[in-house]
Amino acid sequence: MPVVKSNEIKLESVSMDNAKHVTKANTIGPAQGWPGDSMRVFRISPGGHTPFHQHDYEHVNYFVRGKGILTLDGEKPTVEANDHAYVPPNVEHQFENPFDEDLEFLCIVPIRGA
Repeated sequence: MPVVKSNEIKLESVSMDNAKHVTKANTIGPAQGWPGDSMRVFRISPGGHTPFHQHDYEHVNYFVRGKGILTLDGEKPTVEANDHAYVPPNVEHQFENPFDEDLEFLCIVPIRGA
């Protein structure tokens, strides 16, 4: 069973249009023996956000540290460390960080969403 050590994770800038101060890394997926899904880690710096977007696959999130806002189908709940979220397919959503520390979360998606 592969283990990915935290010092081996290399976060890279997210290149989606309208993303601001967002980095990510794919940590567990086919290369580690999980062929159908991918676990990614995202970090959003203060003042940053993902674009508003939607796609045909779901994802689940676990918030590791910090605090942020998850806009999901028009609602804007605050999320923070140890919270979990489910984003259904085809629902517009955005992660944003208007707070003063990094927001970091895990995101698990089907491999086609990685």
